[in-house]
Amino acid sequence: MRSPLWTQLSLILAQLENEGISPRIFLYLAIASSGLLLLLGQSSTVLLNRPSPQDYAPLRHVSQPPPQTTRPPLPSPKLPSPATLLNLSRAEQRLVNQLGDRRWDGRQWYLSKSRQLQNHLSADEWQRRETIAANPLRYPSKADYLALKQSEYRQVLQQGSPIQRLILGSSIALGIPDELIGEEDLNLGIPAAHLNDTLQQVQALDESLQPQQIILFGAGTPELLKQASVQEIQQDALDVLDALSRKYPQVPIIIVSVLPRSRSTELTHPHMERVDNAKVRRLNRNLAHLFAQHPQIRVLDLNPYITDDDGYLKRDFSTDGLHANPLTALVLIKLLQFSDRLDGTF
Repeated sequence: MRSPLWTQLSLILAQLENEGISPRIFLYLAIASSGLLLLLGQSSTVLLNRPSPQDYAPLRHVSQPPPQTTRPPLPSPKLPSPATLLNLSRAEQRLVNQLGDRRWDGRQWYLSKSRQLQNHLSADEWQRRETIAANPLRYPSKADYLALKQSEYRQVLQQGSPIQRLILGSSIALGIPDELIGEEDLNLGIPAAHLNDTLQQVQALDESLQPQQIILFGAGTPELLKQASVQEIQQDALDVLDALSRKYPQVPIIIVSVLPRSRSTELTHPHMERVDNAKVRRLNRNLAHLFAQHPQIRVLDLNPYITDDDGYLKRDFSTDGLHANPLTALVLIKLLQFSDRLDGTF
């Protein structure tokens, strides 16, 4: 038995045919109109249900890596162009020239710094220091550097000194010259530090001493030298950022993009070729997308300022084709200062 609606529709189509209007065209228009209304309704639902910044999930809930995409994230409109930023003032150029292409001797730096912190070193740590000093061929280990930085942090705690910027990371972070950072900045970078080492440092920090800003610089490079996968490095980075955001939920955190290496002909050590620039690009792209709308964490892309058109680290910005030199450190500090002035939340 036919529906009454079908009977009414048949009468309408017959009337249209009598008046010279094709029923087929009428049906096409009806179907198209219903599809358009359905599409508009779905779009409205998406717009009305778009999450607000308050709905953003905490970092500790992010366990899956961001989706892979070939489209790079949009550059920040707030940051200056490379030409503008690299137009150094006379004072900046003079400072860079004074610092030179610093290949600082980690052993001599360790011995000098440990002497300054002698009162904050344990008896075993000082004995270890004296053993290294007595043998010119003996170099401090990663554990020695970690103990030294823990002593430096204890000194800051005991003195109750404020911390403007807390810098964490590998030797790339530690290589930032003291001349480029403020007296209230604390650099806890460790040579050859993996993200797991940085995580241990974060877990030992005191919640009562809140820095104004946290910088993660040089992260991932030691793992890349060990040829770790993108997924492994990314998860380790998330663990560090999660620990930081839990300990300091109100402190802005800036993770500086992973640095690529220079061209093979410009590397001072063959093992540096293990750093795969394709992995570097994937890591930076994933992190940028993952934290694009995060209220506390920002990814600062340094690479447009220090790489060539093929994505290689320009030799002018490196000591050895892999590690950042004072010019790169100056670019980083200038970007941080520029970002601070423009964004009141950072």
